[in-house]
Amino acid sequence: MTSLTISSWNIQGLNASAFGSKVNDPDFKHRLHNVDIQILLETWSRAQDDPQTPVGYREFSVPAQKDKSIKQGRHSGGIIIWYKEELHENIKAIKKGDSHIWIKISSSILTSQSDIFLCAAYIAPPESPYSKTDIYEVVQSEASHFQSLGHVLLYGDLNARTGREKDYVTSDGNTYILGAANYCQESIQTQRNSYDNTTNKSGRKLLNLCRSLGLYILNGRTKGDSLGRYTLSSHVGNSVVDYAITDMNSTHINAFTVTPQTHLSDHSQLLLYIKSSNKPSSKPHQSGLYNLPPSFKWTRHSTIAYREVINRPDIKDQLTDFQNHTYVLSPQGVNRAAKELHSILHTIAETSNIKKIKFKKSSNKQPNKWFDKECRTLRNNLRTVSNKKHREPDNIDLRITHGVLQKNYKQILKKKKQNLISKNLQQLEEALQDNSFWETWSQIGSGSKKKHLHIQNGNIWLNYFKSLYKDITKEELTGEQEHIIRRLHELEEKIKDFQNPLDTPITAQEVAEKIQDLRSKKASGMDGILPEMIKHGSPEVHTAICKVFNLVLSVGFYPQVWNQGLITPIHKSGDQYDPANYRGICVSSTLGKLFNSIQNKRILSFLTQHNVLNRSQAGFMPNHRTTDHIYTLHSLIKVHVHNTKHGKIFACFVDFKKAFDSVWHPGLFLKLLESGIGGKTYEVIKSSYNENFCSIKVNGKRTEYFRQARGVRQGCSLSPTLFNIYINGLAEALESSSAPGLTLHDTEVKFLLYADDLLLLSPTERGLQDSLEVLGKYSAAWALPVNQKKTKVMVFQRKNAKTKSSSFTLNDCTLEEANSYTYLGLETNRSGNFKPAIEALRDKACRTFYAIRRKLYKLKPPVRVWLKIFDSVITPILLYGSEVWGPITYPDQPKWDTSPTEIFHLEFCKHLLQVHRSTSNNACRAELGRLPLLLAVKKRALSYWDHLNISSLNSYHHKALLANKDHPKPCGLQQLISTLIIQSPHECNLTKYKIKALSNDSRENYIREWRHDIANSKKLTIYQSLQREYKLAPYLELLQDPKDRQILSRYRLSAHSLEIESGRHRQTYKPRENRLCQHCDQEALEDEVHFLLQCPMYSALRETHFQRLSALIPDFTSIEETRKLHIILGEEEPAVKISAQYVTECHRLRGT
Repeated sequence: MTSLTISSWNIQGLNASAFGSKVNDPDFKHRLHNVDIQILLETWSRAQDDPQTPVGYREFSVPAQKDKSIKQGRHSGGIIIWYKEELHENIKAIKKGDSHIWIKISSSILTSQSDIFLCAAYIAPPESPYSKTDIYEVVQSEASHFQSLGHVLLYGDLNARTGREKDYVTSDGNTYILGAANYCQESIQTQRNSYDNTTNKSGRKLLNLCRSLGLYILNGRTKGDSLGRYTLSSHVGNSVVDYAITDMNSTHINAFTVTPQTHLSDHSQLLLYIKSSNKPSSKPHQSGLYNLPPSFKWTRHSTIAYREVINRPDIKDQLTDFQNHTYVLSPQGVNRAAKELHSILHTIAETSNIKKIKFKKSSNKQPNKWFDKECRTLRNNLRTVSNKKHREPDNIDLRITHGVLQKNYKQILKKKKQNLISKNLQQLEEALQDNSFWETWSQIGSGSKKKHLHIQNGNIWLNYFKSLYKDITKEELTGEQEHIIRRLHELEEKIKDFQNPLDTPITAQEVAEKIQDLRSKKASGMDGILPEMIKHGSPEVHTAICKVFNLVLSVGFYPQVWNQGLITPIHKSGDQYDPANYRGICVSSTLGKLFNSIQNKRILSFLTQHNVLNRSQAGFMPNHRTTDHIYTLHSLIKVHVHNTKHGKIFACFVDFKKAFDSVWHPGLFLKLLESGIGGKTYEVIKSSYNENFCSIKVNGKRTEYFRQARGVRQGCSLSPTLFNIYINGLAEALESSSAPGLTLHDTEVKFLLYADDLLLLSPTERGLQDSLEVLGKYSAAWALPVNQKKTKVMVFQRKNAKTKSSSFTLNDCTLEEANSYTYLGLETNRSGNFKPAIEALRDKACRTFYAIRRKLYKLKPPVRVWLKIFDSVITPILLYGSEVWGPITYPDQPKWDTSPTEIFHLEFCKHLLQVHRSTSNNACRAELGRLPLLLAVKKRALSYWDHLNISSLNSYHHKALLANKDHPKPCGLQQLISTLIIQSPHECNLTKYKIKALSNDSRENYIREWRHDIANSKKLTIYQSLQREYKLAPYLELLQDPKDRQILSRYRLSAHSLEIESGRHRQTYKPRENRLCQHCDQEALEDEVHFLLQCPMYSALRETHFQRLSALIPDFTSIEETRKLHIILGEEEPAVKISAQYVTECHRLRGT
């Protein structure tokens, strides 16, 4: 008889300080193996924490709790239930509490005729602040309700000790009591055993619950645990506190066991085996999967070896033979040439001993890099003793031995992990000096971060992506689409023999330029050719590549070896067992991508030269940015809303459904021909799409190949250009429609288009509806589906203007009207105000920062690494689009300091220095050598002003610039530029040199203002006396102990609680002369000088540490107090550590 295996385990936290995530531990994986339902208690996981759900399982959870009165320490409790994916239809969560959760197990997979209502519970001990006195009454009430619907199973850590007392009502005397014989039957006859003889108050409550509801305890009376083994074993003692309690007939239970203790928890894992029928197969679905070929791994030593092999005579002979061979001008000749070049490159790599990586099936191997042979030996010894202790639980010697071994094991793990952290920190600091920072950053941590797909059935993935990329069948074609296909055939026949200007031979220079652009450390396609194998190739290799490219172009055929893609599904959000919640990232041949990048440059040049693309298109176009359309939109709002009485703009933000994946190939081919892209270039593109095959990567294997009959190729530099050509017809249709547009300088704007981001604009309701009708017709004819739920209408108008309800439809579906919309990454509202966008960027930056902080919490990186991370990751988020919104919203420094952007920057600075929020902004920035982000905004604005002035005269953003120049009141950007340069902004033609010079001037101006502000600040007298340069203070790098760093920062920045500062506060205000030291009788002002140099309370500390300082600085005791204070506050690098220790000990002695 098969069993449904249900485990309950108080894991005492999913993460351990000694060895990290317990989920990755081999012992944990071993205990989870073949378990159908895994209940984890005391996970201590918050709602926002990653539950770390294993592959093949789904999850229910109850987050850990945090009492508001308890400020420090971790959260308490927390429950996670993992259940196998194949049980999804048979298990449901039906009720949750703070410390328990009820799930329903369908009788369809059980031998019992009734459903099981399982209560997974962690009940806190009575002495805990999280204990609830009525929890047993609550559970009893709920269990009573569920007994009317089926069987009940209470399972978990109940923190109750029940000894050997009866958990059932005896039948003695029932014959004398009317009705008792009918309702007071014994629930079980077997006597219950237990190693634990103690019964506590919670245990008596639990026994009363069992007797009242007719439940019985499985511990101590069930096959597998007939003795009632201890479930908790700690240094305090042993006890039984974890239970399985039910009202099921014992014939439906195969066994119940208490497993030996591991180092992961003081609690034993409980395993309950319930008889099952029709249980879905638990075998992993690996159907339809094939092995991936080994791939090369390029290291820093590979380059030298690779170049040496290339210059060997035998390799040179192969390249010469290849170059001299004449290939047939046919698809077969192209395939042969591509395969032979592929073979030569593989031969060079293999001869160079470049490591090959084989894709292996995941195992229970310890993922932590620091877990070495010593750790494995200690773990095996601990397992052996733990098993012995489990068999002899009352053996005192075994208990002591086990305790000693476990303590030693955890200490060793902690030490090994700390050594790896120190090594990682050292590597990070060293990487700051070169370009390897992010490579090192990606490798930090204790173990593998590799994610496995929850859906392991290859056929599920294959069917999903097949349906996503399937072609339109003949039956599904509309009349308009049939006309498009006929038109395509006519054009192909008409121009098939025409010469195209794009068909000229590819030159060695073109190849060399694009090889230079190849990015290293990128994955290879299925052909196994890494970018480095091309970049570090000899001139002969590059010549061979050029030969193949020209053969491809002259034949008009794309090689099969380049036409195989590997799609990796990446989870976005939502149910991990729904393929629709994944996006596919496709990796294809590096040689194919190199060829397409050359073609893309040629086609872009052709399109620009012949003005093929509509000027509204800014996506992926040279000399265009996302901020161009943002600037244009804001300029339109300024002209037509804020500078026009009762002005309004009717807008629709259009969201296409998977636009890039929806491109209809016959339509694309027709658009190419209509755009003038014919000849062999057209044939190569058509060949690459007609014969493009992909497979899906599933946990180290791949599915069979399928034809991608829809969409543009992922990861190909040609794809954005092809999409622009495909959607250009929509732009032309909208522009030629009768719908009125918005006037901008001397042109009319009806829409803005950036790749698949379409914004329809009109001064009238009717005009917007007309544009929507054009969109509806075009999207139907050209198979570009619109997501009508995400497509929103917005009416731009002044903030306090009266709103009038309007109705707009697309394909007979009414569109929702929104008050705000995120357009090209910036939140836009009805009035065009940028403040919501700035706040949204701040929130994104904040979320990113704290995600990184969680990752690095145990690593504790040095200050300079934090600054690097902020500048490289956080600043680009904070300042996205700031060249447009910065000058308008916060044009000067006083206003900038009140912006959400700079407030977050200052919070970061104060967090790094560990000082309170009211610490001087100017001093905190200076201590870290940080400049206000406004200076970066000004630099961006200067570059953007130059970009606007030199951009195409016909572009919308240039028209917007002219419209702003024509207005009598200069815009924010113009005002900023006029403050930075002498000449008129209308005549300004900046260069990179001038921008850098002006940025340096801004920096010097700010530092002058900073010195003035510091000099005039009564609060910063001490900081002013340090006479610092504007750079990172050396002590922040020299001090490794964060606590010493924090204390020193507080006294340098006057962020302490000495009377001189606490007397300033409104609640405890005292006149300056009354802020006297309370720790001595000198009646002296308690400032930094008195505290560190004069107060008798600290004389013993002073004597000890001053002697140490004198050993480093011979005249220390005799120098003047001002310089002495500078040394103590960390301004003398050799003495920083001793000074910090002295200040810290004085601070501790004072008590605050």
